[in-house]
Formats: sequence, C-alpha cells, structure tokens
Amino acid sequence: MRRFLLYLMALPKSLVFNLRYFPFKQAIRLPVIISHRVVLSKLKGQVLLYDGVTVASIRIGFGDVEHFDRARSRTIWHVVGTVKFNGKAKLGHGCKIIVRKDAELIFGNRFNLSAESSIICHKLISFGDYNIVSWGVVFLDSDQHSIFDLNGNVLNPPKSIVLDKSVWIGCRATILKGSHIPADSIVAAGSIVRDKFLEPNCVYGGMPVRQLKKGITWDSSARDYL
Repeated sequence: MRRFLLYLMALPKSLVFNLRYFPFKQAIRLPVIISHRVVLSKLKGQVLLYDGVTVASIRIGFGDVEHFDRARSRTIWHVVGTVKFNGKAKLGHGCKIIVRKDAELIFGNRFNLSAESSIICHKLISFGDYNIVSWGVVFLDSDQHSIFDLNGNVLNPPKSIVLDKSVWIGCRATILKGSHIPADSIVAAGSIVRDKFLEPNCVYGGMPVRQLKKGITWDSSARDYL
C-alpha cells in the first residue's frame, strides 16, 4: 500500500518530466517515474532512452536508506545538457544530478545510485552496466571554477570520468575528473579517485587511491538489485 501511494503521489511530476523530454506516445507510458520529493530545478537539454523501455524503467528519488531522513531528503534534477539511459536505472532519494550545457551523462543498464550521492557533470561522466554507487558519493568531472594563466589560457579544463561494467563504489568516495575505473572493481569507502586505472578485478582505495588487492570479484546477486 505504501509503495502504491508513493507512485500515486509521483504522477504529477512524472507527467511533467516525461512530457517535457519524450514524444507524447512514449511519454504517456511513463518510462521515467519521478518521486514527489524531487526538485525539478532545470528541465532542459535532452534525455535519451534505450530501445524497448517500459513503464517505470527509470526511477528517480525513491529508495529507503535507514540512516537518512527520507521525508526530508530531496533529489535535485538540474539538467541543461544530455542524459542517456542505456537500460534500467535507479537514482535514489536525495541524489543530485547536475548536467551543464554541452555535457553528457551516460548510465549503463541496471545502474543503481544510492541516497544523498551527487553527479556534477561539465563534460562527460559515463557509467557502465551493473554499476552500484553507495550513499554519499560525489562524482565531479571539473574543478567547478576555472584557473587561468597570465595570458588567459584555462589551466584546469574538465576531464571525463569513465566507469566500466560491474563497478561498485563504496560510501563517501569522491571520484574526480580524469578518473577511469576498470571492470569488476571495487572502490573502498572514503577513497578519493583522480587517476586512470587499467587492471580489472581489483580493490582500489585510499587518499590518494591505490591498488589494494587484485584478482577479486564481488557478489553477483547485488547486481540484480533493480
């Protein structure tokens, strides 16, 4: 009953979102469900969906992480660039999705973003299939403010962030510009990632991040969470 009520309250914002981004025949099928607690700050740019998308394939602003106050945890959607969903996805309560003009944010199939995590995209942030992101994680592909030399040249341009398939990001991690995390890897809680790593099936962690263990895999049942 509780879930039914949440989806009922989600209808007004879900209709606004879907009618803004998709053709009418697709929009009325409600492929994206938006919680009533989501703040639709900027509904610009474009949202691209995968072929065969069905009702509620994308869920934004739902979930229940017990150590956060869900009733006061507000998701923010502020999109001016492009967001692409390559499969089903869940963006949990309190998450912040910021995509600047000309930037691109790509979600792989079965993507799961937990509560109070933030994605701030100025250039490109790309997630592979079966990525799971824990709570309180930040993705930031720029320094937010430009630094110039004395000739006016930008010294700190944005750099892409890429996660390959089946990556698990632990809570409170920070993934900075220029990062690449290879397939079937884990980033430990509280880590700061700012480098490109090549070897898959590893645990990476620390400040700064380094390879902690190799030859690992992680619980495949967690990948079917959605």
